[in-house]
Amino acid sequence: MVSGGFRCPTCESHLDQAGVERWVRAAEEARDEAYPAVEGDEEFARIVLDERQREVYRRRRVLYELRNVPPAITTRPEMILVSYDLVEDTYECRIFYKEPRPAGGLDRISVEADLDPILALRSHSDPNVRLASGKVEEFHVLRRQLVEQDELPMLRRMFYQNEL
Repeated sequence: MVSGGFRCPTCESHLDQAGVERWVRAAEEARDEAYPAVEGDEEFARIVLDERQREVYRRRRVLYELRNVPPAITTRPEMILVSYDLVEDTYECRIFYKEPRPAGGLDRISVEADLDPILALRSHSDPNVRLASGKVEEFHVLRRQLVEQDELPMLRRMFYQNEL
């Protein structure tokens, strides 16, 4: 669960409350459509209906948890480490917290070493990922400047709390 939304642990997609409500409705419709689709074999029909109903319950539980979560104060990171991977041409970003990591919050991000994917992280639902994307962008620009000046670019940079 992410403050203000839900992050699917399987597909990593992010849904706001309206998105979760649509997701629940889709499961309810799939369950309702299963009633006439499995006529004939009673045992198979019961298995299909039970499975669809379990999915409806699971999704409703997510929705109810989302509705009942008070807006939490975001835990600010203590440090953000941005490192460059030469082999894959990506930036690895680790977010360190002094306090326990927020539920559903990310502590590790990998992004292609190009400005467009870095800027795309600015619209992420997690405010700490948005904060980290700014630091990745800052490191990316600094590395590009050093390359243009024919200097050896840094492979990593630690940003401390006072720089965030």
